[in-house]
Amino acid sequence: MIKQSKMKLIVLATLVVALLAAALPVAAAPAEQSDLVRFKVENRADRAITIRLYATDGTSRAYYMRVDKESTKIMTPQRGIYDYRLTACGIMVRGTVDLNGPLTWVMPKCGEKGGSGAGAANTEDVGKILKLTKVHLVNRTGERLRVWLEGPNDYVFTIPAGGKKTVSIRAGQYEWGHFACDGARTEGFLEVAGETTKVFECN
Repeated sequence: MIKQSKMKLIVLATLVVALLAAALPVAAAPAEQSDLVRFKVENRADRAITIRLYATDGTSRAYYMRVDKESTKIMTPQRGIYDYRLTACGIMVRGTVDLNGPLTWVMPKCGEKGGSGAGAANTEDVGKILKLTKVHLVNRTGERLRVWLEGPNDYVFTIPAGGKKTVSIRAGQYEWGHFACDGARTEGFLEVAGETTKVFECN
């Protein structure tokens, strides 16, 4: 009888120890770094932009993202260095981006830079990548003007007689030309380093 009581006590003690052990917290295994990275693009412009990423490590990895106007999108590519092709505000630029850590691109309105949040950590101002600036084109030729600009990028703009057009183009030096003055070819140079006004008129 005594032996049976001792056996019951041993079984009961073993059961209590097992239950207590099960209740103890288990140390979590160290978390491994994910192979994916968060690439966020905030588009504040009034038109869509597209981004293509091409891995530089010899693999064939490629990613594509379209971000509609005034919207935000997130892509999760594998970590690494990528060549990119960015199309925004009527131009296409190429470059390299480091996506070994999270990154946010802030796309301002065309021709502008900065804005709220553009200077935050792990954030890049796309306006500085595009290097766009506003140019005010004024037509005082007395007739409809079709003017072309050749430089860092090539553009063609049409402005009605007596009209004005504000455009966003890449900074740099341009050669311009038109045939608005009695059909004669008129040309010149335009330096665009910041917001600029160019008046076209016939002599």
